[in-house]
This record gives sequence, C-alpha cells and structure tokens, in this order.
Amino acid sequence: MSKSQSTTITDPKSKELWAACATCKGETAHVCLAEVKVEDESPDGDIKMWWQYYIIQCGGCKQVSFCEESQSTDDFDYYDYGQMKPSNTQKVYPGRIAGRPLMGDVYSLPHGVARIYEETHKAISNNQSILTGIGLRAIIEAVCSNKNISSGNLQNKIEELHNVGVLTKEGAQILHQIRQLGNKAAHEVKANTQDELFAAFEVVEHLLATVYVMPRKAARLKPQE
Repeated sequence: MSKSQSTTITDPKSKELWAACATCKGETAHVCLAEVKVEDESPDGDIKMWWQYYIIQCGGCKQVSFCEESQSTDDFDYYDYGQMKPSNTQKVYPGRIAGRPLMGDVYSLPHGVARIYEETHKAISNNQSILTGIGLRAIIEAVCSNKNISSGNLQNKIEELHNVGVLTKEGAQILHQIRQLGNKAAHEVKANTQDELFAAFEVVEHLLATVYVMPRKAARLKPQE
C-alpha cells in the first residue's frame, strides 16, 4: 500500500452481484448489504489498483458471506471491438466452488475419512492445488486403512481393495491415476490443473458414496417378502 491509498465506505443501494453460494448448487444472485472501496497505486504511479469488499446475502438460501473483488491496470481482459478493461478477480469467504458443496451424506463416512474429505474440500474450494492433490491421495489411504488394508505401498493397497471386492478393476485403475496425481503433488510439489483436480475429486466422492453411503442406505430398505 502507498500513501495515495484511499478508502470509501458506500451505501450499495441494493447492488446485486453473482457469486458461488456455499449451499445452493451454482452461482446465484447476491444482494450487497455493505460495501467498502479501496483505491491505490504503485509507488511510481504506473499501476492503479482497486478493491471492493462486500457483505453479501444469497437471494436464494439467504446465507450471508464476505466477498472481495479486485482490479488492476496491470491485468486486462479484451472485450467487444478489441477494447480492454481491467480484469476482475473475485474471492468469496468462506471459500467455495460453484456447484460443488460438500457431500450430503458426510455423516455416513467413518470419522477419519470424513475429516480428510472435508479438509480436502476446503483446499479445492480455496484453489490450493498442491494440498488438494495430497488430500485426494490421503482420502484413498484413509479408505484403505478403514478397510484394514495396511500392507505394502498405496499401489498395492488399491489392488487389494479390488481383490477383496471393494473396487471393480476399472475403479482400481482410476484410483491409480489419482494416486499418481497425488504423488506429483506430494513428492514433486507440482500443482495439477483445476480440471484434473475437479475430475479427481468427483471420482473420489463417487468412491466414498459407493463404499459407505449406498450400503448404509441399502441397509434401511425393507426386505422383500
């Protein structure tokens, strides 16, 4: 920040913005309840920066969140007729991803598995790519431990999950891909792409649903006479 920084508290006058909602599945219209604007520039005056801080409320579920939007003359987007405008970066707190809330049946998971799953969800929601990759690998390790499969490395454990009937052959092959993705994050400290992580996270959620959620639901079905 520089001496030229200015801060303005304004009345948002029912301003509306779109943001990811933590409970609704997707981006929703949010009403701005309060707004603070901050302007600043680099010491040489070449770069100007703007921040807008909002307290927002989802128009659907009415959940209240905090939102930060920022722009800079050093980062532009192109739009119609070749014109340029400063790009807008939006962050919503607590962190979340549109369309990817927590599993609705987290309570069906064993405590250790659920805790790692929830922490990995927080990592992917906050764009922490390396931690997400490590977390995905840790979820698989936790499932193996819960199923009393502890001998050998993770590659062998995944094969054993298949051998005891927890996974299909195809499922084991997919988990090996996620294992390699996690190895890349853990051992090489390299981030995977967001698309890779989203796909892997969806596969892991499917694994958890297959191993824990569906059997619990099936147990509540009345036997056919």
